[in-house]
Amino acid sequence: MSSRSSAWIDRLNETLVLYPCSAKKRRRSRLITRGRSFELAFKFNQTLFDHVDALIVDFIAKRVGAKTCEPSDGRPASVCYRCNREQAKNFGRFLAYASTLLMDKPPPLARHEKTPLSVLLTHALSQFTCEYESAVSRHGVPSLEVLSNVLQAVPRRGVTQKEFERRAVLATRTARVVVRHCVDLGWLKHEKTSSGRKPMIALTKEGDAIRNRGNSCLKRVESLWSERYESAYENLKSSLQTLVNDFELELPNYITGYGPADEALTGGTYLPAEEGPPRVPSRGAEWPVVERQTTKQRRPLSLPALLSQTLTQFVIDYEAKRLGRLGLTALFFQHLPDEGMSLKCARQFQPITGNGKSLHERHLYIAIDPGKPSDGERMVYPTQKTRLSRDAYAFQVSSIESQWQRRYGRVIVTDLRKSLEILDSAFSDDLPDYPNTTIWMLPWSRPFLLKR
Repeated sequence: MSSRSSAWIDRLNETLVLYPCSAKKRRRSRLITRGRSFELAFKFNQTLFDHVDALIVDFIAKRVGAKTCEPSDGRPASVCYRCNREQAKNFGRFLAYASTLLMDKPPPLARHEKTPLSVLLTHALSQFTCEYESAVSRHGVPSLEVLSNVLQAVPRRGVTQKEFERRAVLATRTARVVVRHCVDLGWLKHEKTSSGRKPMIALTKEGDAIRNRGNSCLKRVESLWSERYESAYENLKSSLQTLVNDFELELPNYITGYGPADEALTGGTYLPAEEGPPRVPSRGAEWPVVERQTTKQRRPLSLPALLSQTLTQFVIDYEAKRLGRLGLTALFFQHLPDEGMSLKCARQFQPITGNGKSLHERHLYIAIDPGKPSDGERMVYPTQKTRLSRDAYAFQVSSIESQWQRRYGRVIVTDLRKSLEILDSAFSDDLPDYPNTTIWMLPWSRPFLLKR
């Protein structure tokens, strides 16, 4: 067997040690090799975590098309699956993805002593966005996300597709979708250029007018906040501007996911992080890395842009620790106990279909007891990696805030927190703890054009 052939088997054996997570050395699961076929024999104990692991193993077996069998080595097993080479490789890959194997070591357990900075930033951004939308006049204005991430990124001279992606700091898949929608709305147009040059994206007359109306609405809300919150607003904006000026990379003016079906800000870990300078996060191949030019004369950023860029940097720093997605943890995982919750209850936090096709099921964040999607009493459990993400959350958000105090200055970060806490005390209690980073790309879910 070649070294390349044995490498995936070594990884599979390494992963099987984690299934079940409660297994002792003599009772762990095993791989049985039989020529061109493979058997994965699992042994589960009568514990809650073993039950969850068994559900995940069964889910993966169905996904890769493995069939149950009796283990050919004659040793006992709770369940055994026969696979061909490709099925066995995929089985191992999914098992590793559902486990903690690809994550960092768990940090110390901690409790939230104060509202996480990421939550305060999210509340402020969400409240501002709500007020922007409620301040719409009888004339339509673009959603704040589209205004910030699309229309404001197109100069009057026009811009190529690639230049637009860098100016807006949007992944290619997102940029194509939102530009197409704006073209359909008559706000943007594709202009042909001289032979050999790429076509340009430009604002139409209507697009220019609607951008102006959106900017006027944005400034009106900022003026209202300045009057309402007085010194807290000024201190907040000053603290945010100082922080953002020290960031090494350009970031979107409204926090956004990688694509319509990917809430991750930079698109995952396909490309590794770079220590720099500048420090570059792990990312998908389409996420543009744009170094911030400190000597460049810059326009002052709006409050939502400052909030978004600061929140985005916080998320990037949090997820660099490889202890789970901040958004998923804040919105759902922290509320999901070891003993699970009913599917009906889980759906109050996230859109979980129960048919294996929703995000949390496909990405193996949860395991669900067998049954029909309509059965809301089925139990939903956190998998191995989700339990680690949940348990690391309180320590991680506190750790990033401390890290920022060392990097950007204790006074700046302290002033930022104080200002956000003052504003937060005046906000409504039903604001999300993390923004939806993909819905703005989907006009059938949330129209680009707002009217009242």
